[in-house]
Amino acid sequence: MRMRPVERLIGLTCVVFSLAAPVCRAAVAGSGDYLQVVRSYADTMLEKGRDRYGREHSPLFATTLDRKKLEIFDEAGLERLWQIRLQDWDNWGVRNRDRMTTGANPMHDENLYQILYALAEITGDKRYATEADGTIKWFFEHCQSPTTGLMAWGEHIGWDFRTEDLIKWRKGSHQGGKMQEYNTHEFYRPWVLWERSFELAPEACARFARGVWEHQIGDHNTGNFSRHANYEMHQTFTDSEYPRHGGYYIATWAHAYGRTKDPIFVKAIDTLVGYFDGRRSEQSDAFPAESAERSGGKAYWTTSNLMYAICCWEGADYMPEEAAWKMRQSALRTDRAFFKLGHDFKPGGKGFVLNAHVDTLEPNPRGGYTSEWGHAGTADICYFRYKQAELGEYRELVLDAAKLYLEKEPAIEHALHPGSLGHVIYLMLDAYELTGDKKYLERADYYGRRALDLFLDESSALPKATSKHDHYEAVTGSDTLMMSLLKLWATQNRPDLRLGLVYSDR
Repeated sequence: MRMRPVERLIGLTCVVFSLAAPVCRAAVAGSGDYLQVVRSYADTMLEKGRDRYGREHSPLFATTLDRKKLEIFDEAGLERLWQIRLQDWDNWGVRNRDRMTTGANPMHDENLYQILYALAEITGDKRYATEADGTIKWFFEHCQSPTTGLMAWGEHIGWDFRTEDLIKWRKGSHQGGKMQEYNTHEFYRPWVLWERSFELAPEACARFARGVWEHQIGDHNTGNFSRHANYEMHQTFTDSEYPRHGGYYIATWAHAYGRTKDPIFVKAIDTLVGYFDGRRSEQSDAFPAESAERSGGKAYWTTSNLMYAICCWEGADYMPEEAAWKMRQSALRTDRAFFKLGHDFKPGGKGFVLNAHVDTLEPNPRGGYTSEWGHAGTADICYFRYKQAELGEYRELVLDAAKLYLEKEPAIEHALHPGSLGHVIYLMLDAYELTGDKKYLERADYYGRRALDLFLDESSALPKATSKHDHYEAVTGSDTLMMSLLKLWATQNRPDLRLGLVYSDR
């Protein structure tokens, strides 16, 4: 289907998606009409944010755009973006090797896909879902390594619109000098759209799942692996076995087993769950972040363990009884270790323990607790786990964290990422769902309006990359902010809707 051209309305640029109601960006930017704001964002991405570059055009979405021109950047613009990280780290905070400035990375904007599916449900316009379907299907059928089955997505790679090939992780100057390139496959988030992806591209999804076992896991006997693998050829590593990444693999294999009943996926999960359970500390029952010497094998990254538990619990629904029981028991052991930590939410407290000694559970003197605007993201993960297992300790932690934001103003002396405010909005909605107390819903609305002030203006329907950087870049969490605003609108206006929005920043 073709989109209608950008039209003019009372001198202000408005984006119209086919026959949908016109949405004027300037009119809604400060209005608090969150549905219109989110719909305008989605319509703009559908109309102007896709691949119309290079030899072959595709339905993929650009992760980085000039907000006013609605185009990817030329070489001079790319160099300016590259220098942001080098010259303004305190405000930017994202490594250059994690950015996809010339193309697509579905893991960076998977919440945009969720938004499109939700808009189809809210508006009755099924073309939103059709467009999401077409994008996901095209990606899985065109951006998969023919050798490993791994996909061009994640932490360090994407799909380049100009070359019709891989965006690689680069080291060195963007212009001049020698640039080293790496084709490293690493999950960025869990992929929460497996159900739909398997319906759209079953063979490619199953091949990816097998590729994770065959080309991501370094030792098939023990389960030792690295979060890094080679996209283009078989090259695996070990001793960088982050628990959250192990969880992502387990969830992937579980969905694949649910579709294919291939016993290789049962073996893969059994191997990895056994590996992690075998690495638990005898004192705390937590498992260390990795075996690599840089952390001494004694670092306990608490949310990484928690994300492993979430993925095990989710994946158990698709597995045979014995495997499912083992996965859930492993998750519950991980919960108990998390509850032993000295999370500190008393007045003036330090927040969640983020990094601790795996045996003693003593917080690391440097970076041991969540930051002021990082409490919310961890609380959202706790809420996700609470909804799975209904453990009261998680409920208490969520509410303790939520109370911190009832009077807190967004910290804007340094740049604020849109995703950070999205996490806070989610947390306020979590607390409202748990308690029914309208003060949390009112506070979610307050942060929603502040988000419109900080990240949107009359020049564009796309949110700014940060409160201090005036371009669009998905890696800073624009999709998370927009999805939180859509959930806020639904909570305020259509609490009967079951949109199926899944929190993916974990």
